[in-house]
Amino acid sequence: KGEKELVGRGVSYCVDCDANFFRGLDVVVVGNESAAATGAITLLGYAKQVHLVCRELRISDLLYDQLKKSDVKVMHDVWVKKIVGSDEVEEVLLTNGESLKVDGIFVELGAKGAMELAANLGVIFDAETFSFIETNKKQETNIPGLYAAGDITGQPWQIAKAVGEGCVAGLEAAGYAKKLADS
Repeated sequence: KGEKELVGRGVSYCVDCDANFFRGLDVVVVGNESAAATGAITLLGYAKQVHLVCRELRISDLLYDQLKKSDVKVMHDVWVKKIVGSDEVEEVLLTNGESLKVDGIFVELGAKGAMELAANLGVIFDAETFSFIETNKKQETNIPGLYAAGDITGQPWQIAKAVGEGCVAGLEAAGYAKKLADS
């Protein structure tokens, strides 16, 4: 309750799109899958405090370890009952009776994200934050035939970077596929 009334005024469905609007503020992420966990970790770079509200986290061990090492405050076995605010989000009421004073809520109920897929494939992440996929200049990962490009490979968050890396990855992948076909 309260979600539809406050969309665009503190309720968001896209961490990548709206994180910057919550710089220095307190936020809640709601969800059980990797989209919620990676979203919460991403928000640490923007928000003052990040809560992750979930019934039961269903994420990879790698992502779970990353979440445990982070400053995200994970609340298990609980869900958002109501979003409260007159003109914008002011607090969320939880099913366990608690309330959290927050400035925003990110609803991340999506399917398994790219990071979880990558983790399940055994892709190596950056050693510092485990938030990005490591690639070489050809956009190759440590898995033969698997390439990564754009935001998933780290900063800067620029369309030009993503397009350039995507072009390199596409050409390299085509060359890799041709070599396989010729052998």
